[in-house]
Amino acid sequence: MGRHVVRAAAAAGHDVVAVDRRAPGAGIEAAAWIEEDVRYPERIAPAIGYADVVIHLAADASVPHGERAPLAMAEDNMAGTAGALELAEAVEARQFRFASSAAVYGDPAGQLPLTEDSPTAPLSFYGWSKWVGEQWCRRFAHTRGMELVIFRPGNIYGPGQDAAGEGGVVARFCERLRAGQPLVREGTGEQVRDYIHVSDVAGALLHRLGDPAPPCEGTAGWLFNVGTGVGVTVNALGAALAHIAEVPLEWQPEASRPGDIFASVFDPHRLAAWGRPAEVGLEQGLADMWQATAPQ
Repeated sequence: MGRHVVRAAAAAGHDVVAVDRRAPGAGIEAAAWIEEDVRYPERIAPAIGYADVVIHLAADASVPHGERAPLAMAEDNMAGTAGALELAEAVEARQFRFASSAAVYGDPAGQLPLTEDSPTAPLSFYGWSKWVGEQWCRRFAHTRGMELVIFRPGNIYGPGQDAAGEGGVVARFCERLRAGQPLVREGTGEQVRDYIHVSDVAGALLHRLGDPAPPCEGTAGWLFNVGTGVGVTVNALGAALAHIAEVPLEWQPEASRPGDIFASVFDPHRLAAWGRPAEVGLEQGLADMWQATAPQ
């Protein structure tokens, strides 16, 4: 996700400083790259000096890992967000943009589509870590006078996706189809998700950097669901990818994951009204993803 935002920001003419505790991959265009952990803002701020906007994406996005190791997830996601906020203050940023998650809503059975005003009730430690991160952001914005924009993306997919991450089912399916293996289906396969292409998420995160417009009515800042409004089952997703790959569809059933949400679909109208609706349809996005995973 981060590399897509960096590339899109650089392509739009912004001066970009990227911070990650891992070395950058190939093709990352940025004004600077700082290999450091965002939990230590005192190490990073002197190298940056000043930044107008901080966009915080760093997170452990694996639901299963969070269930196995909640303390490690809290260190990465909660302490990481606190560190990013302190970094934003240290570099005198006027605005902080936070990539949260659909996981903060939990399982809203019967209350779809989800609006930004829907109740939050996370089921997983990952979801809770993102919810706590939102509260840190709100408190920081309130006490420091910093502008805040929170984004809650649906299931992100696209080139370069980590198959082990939250929402990595598209990447996992592509890997298994290319290997001639059956697709792993956890539970019934009737779980519903709002799949959003990574380019649309990057576009939302960068939209109106200079003029975000007045705060959303009834909120302390700007809050946007980032999705398409279209719910797709895992079964339908697998069938669509098998059709694109032109191979028979085979399933390998497994038990449901602890903390997994059954259904999540967004109402995308607020983001569209802000001027950045989703542009990539699922059929085109899956075809692009399949091409991107072709052996080089």
